Amino acid sequence: MSYLNKAAMRSKTGFWPNNRGTILGVAAFAVVIAIIPFTASSSMMNIAVFSMIFALPAIGLSLLMGLAGQVSLGQAAFFAIGAYTHAILLQKFEMPGPVAAVGGVAAAMLAALLIGLPMLRLRGHYLALATLGLGFIVMIAVREWEFTGRTTGIYGYGRPEVFGIPIDNNGLFFWFVAPFVLIGLVLALNLTRSRAGRALSAVNDSELAAESLGVNTYALRVKVFTLSAGFAGLGGVFYAYQVQIVSPQVAEFHVSVELLLMVVLGGLGSVWGAVAGAFIVELLSEGLRDLIPAIIPGATGEVQLIGYGLVLILVIILLPGGLYQVVKSAWAAITRRRADASAKRSPVIAAADDDGSGEVPTRAFGGLPSETTAGDGLDEVADAAASDARIPTVSTPVAAGEPILEVSGLTKRYGGVVAVDDVTLTVPAGQIMGLIGPNGAGKTTCFNMITGAIAPTSGTVRFLGEEIQGRKPHVGAEAGLTRTFQNLQVFSSTDVVGNVYMGRYRKGRAGILRGMFGLQGREQYAHEEIARDILDSMRLGDVAGLAAGDLPFGRQRMMEVCRALAAEPALLLLDEPMAGLSGSERELLAQLLRSLRDAGLTIVLVEHDVAQVMALADSVAVLDDGVLIAHGDPESVRNDPAVIVAYLGTDAEEAEAELKELEDQS
Repeated sequence: MSYLNKAAMRSKTGFWPNNRGTILGVAAFAVVIAIIPFTASSSMMNIAVFSMIFALPAIGLSLLMGLAGQVSLGQAAFFAIGAYTHAILLQKFEMPGPVAAVGGVAAAMLAALLIGLPMLRLRGHYLALATLGLGFIVMIAVREWEFTGRTTGIYGYGRPEVFGIPIDNNGLFFWFVAPFVLIGLVLALNLTRSRAGRALSAVNDSELAAESLGVNTYALRVKVFTLSAGFAGLGGVFYAYQVQIVSPQVAEFHVSVELLLMVVLGGLGSVWGAVAGAFIVELLSEGLRDLIPAIIPGATGEVQLIGYGLVLILVIILLPGGLYQVVKSAWAAITRRRADASAKRSPVIAAADDDGSGEVPTRAFGGLPSETTAGDGLDEVADAAASDARIPTVSTPVAAGEPILEVSGLTKRYGGVVAVDDVTLTVPAGQIMGLIGPNGAGKTTCFNMITGAIAPTSGTVRFLGEEIQGRKPHVGAEAGLTRTFQNLQVFSSTDVVGNVYMGRYRKGRAGILRGMFGLQGREQYAHEEIARDILDSMRLGDVAGLAAGDLPFGRQRMMEVCRALAAEPALLLLDEPMAGLSGSERELLAQLLRSLRDAGLTIVLVEHDVAQVMALADSVAVLDDGVLIAHGDPESVRNDPAVIVAYLGTDAEEAEAELKELEDQS
């Protein structure tokens, strides 16, 4: 059966949203757009026009904040750059309207690219403050620069014409803007479902985990920042046409506040919410222009920000998820009631439906019973799964026994504290190496330096012959080095199969443009099928469509291992993968690791269960207080006096005496 057919069969609980719903929504929106000019009053028509204009920068800001998690208070700056560039090209250079419009959008995107390259190395509130400063810089520049008309602005250009018809009233202008909003809406929706969109959501959930799967988070943020500015620049183009004058007011702080309010009110991460928020805020803006002066006599201009501030506070307190969350919750309640009603009509389904979804849990592996979604373990199926689990594809670029990872003199200091001290070891290909030691020995710090999560103070890390120390995690990940984490790094914004799908990121090729134009369907479905097969092999197929954050801890741990295996790594670093697992889950994972080792995968395993490590590993390295105190086969390490001292707290002489006594007894 083809990937496309299998994906269609699984669409009910599939990873990708139902495109039919999107098509129906866009079609309904198009119908509303068509009839508004025939039904709206002149004042409402004016609100509708500006709603369409500001919907464009709001969509861009929604992608930046909701999808990529980057807080920007400078969207008005790019809106102003687009508007000013367009007006200047029209008025001073007398360029054709389409050429001037393209110039306005290009200027906004170019400015965003040049500014974003240094600025997007900042995080959180630092980035928010930097973009706020950018807004003030643009506002002051256009106010003081003779070329931009200073406080007077740019004016004197006419309204556009389409096929010889002048767009000289709000109804026609509304229809003039609306197709661009519809196209922008569809492109943004496509992006949210694409490989790049899923990567952006993953970065928002856990940047470190996303980078460890091969996502170049910095480059991706720069791209979406530039794209967001393009939406803002296009909105500025239409604004310049509508008002026929571009003045410094277009770059003022209150414009950024309005755009932020649109996105928050509509719901972060929802493209539809941004469009709805634009209309609501424009409607609110008209109301505040009348309300604020009535409450505060003589209040004008920026005093209106008081109203925006109050609305923003109320939305954050009462509707933290915005309108999108309200609609989503209402739809979930309706779906739940339908499922309950269906269950009452069918007692068999009611008995089988353990997760309350109204669906019978799937069965995999030729009819073996799958556990309920609420179960904590794999007790009923672990033995069978260990014997017939399908082994994920592994990468074996190095001959068995040849060095795949070489660590030399690896040291990490935090001030006067030495966390890892001059560690040197070699990992041969095709083997399992255990890395053990007491709590605080430096095992996770070693992992973090090897994968690039932190830079070493000194020393080198060579993977497949290339030095990767001090470089970002995505560098090693792209070469085939993948890891899991001691503290779970779950992509909570998606479901279980979406998490594992992210492991396929480095195997994909579709970027932002292909994602926006929906030109990656086969790639998506193929990688989703691989993700589902891996979940099936680990007995997680029945929960593939559930929210990842809703799984019990042990099953989240198993899901993270599946995600790492989906990358088809050459070297897999597992940081305490058995923590929180039941006995049957441990046995299933141990059997899988043996099978992967036999298939050629190299594994480095950090684990507190020393007995399990000794049973699994071909070689064992022991850290104590950041120092490598032993490295060899499990038997020699088990009997090493220094290791006994580290674990039992005795001194070296006592340890040697105990070992000699044991040898004499044997």
